[in-house]
Amino acid sequence: MTGFKFDGGKMEPNGERQPSLHFRSGLRWSRVGLWAGLFAVALFTPIDWSGCGYFRHGAVELLHFVYVLLWFVIFFALRLKWRLLLLVVTAPLVFFSLGLHGIAEENAAPEAATVEALRGFQSSLNAHGNEHQQQGYPESPPTMTLSPYAEKFYFFRYVPTRDAGGAIVGYVIQATPKRRECDFSVSFTITDDGKVFYTYQQRAAMAGDKTLE
Repeated sequence: MTGFKFDGGKMEPNGERQPSLHFRSGLRWSRVGLWAGLFAVALFTPIDWSGCGYFRHGAVELLHFVYVLLWFVIFFALRLKWRLLLLVVTAPLVFFSLGLHGIAEENAAPEAATVEALRGFQSSLNAHGNEHQQQGYPESPPTMTLSPYAEKFYFFRYVPTRDAGGAIVGYVIQATPKRRECDFSVSFTITDDGKVFYTYQQRAAMAGDKTLE
């Protein structure tokens, strides 16, 4: 049981005071918001300076910024020891998330959608060629509804091959990235026999490049 002592006529507890956790730092909320905003902007500026973040993620990129801003608000609102604990808890989660959502992983869906679109074009063109053997392949590719990924990240170009009489006897369809500077580096090309070629060079893929299995 805690005892009491008299000091100048005042009765005070004689035992030890219960320790306080003291979560809050000494920064005012205005300074917390200022520092959080500065760090969040400094982190996102290199990523979004060229617009690549928005190009990849659209409006979701703004949500990413809000998440980071809120994290920095919590960080600067805490005392030093709790900041260290926050870092220890969140750092592994961030590294794990980056490992699952790196450039290669983010590019996988757009690249797969692009190859699927190329094969759809090739199937339609070959069906047309079989139906109109005397005329050959059409002057322009068929109208197709592309997946959002393929339409957003790649340009498609139909390149016909003509014989001496001007009839289209073959073709290739090229898919090149719209923004290579945003870490989209693979170009694809499909030929009329269904083979898909790809290259990492800054050009359209050609027959003779590596074949997609």
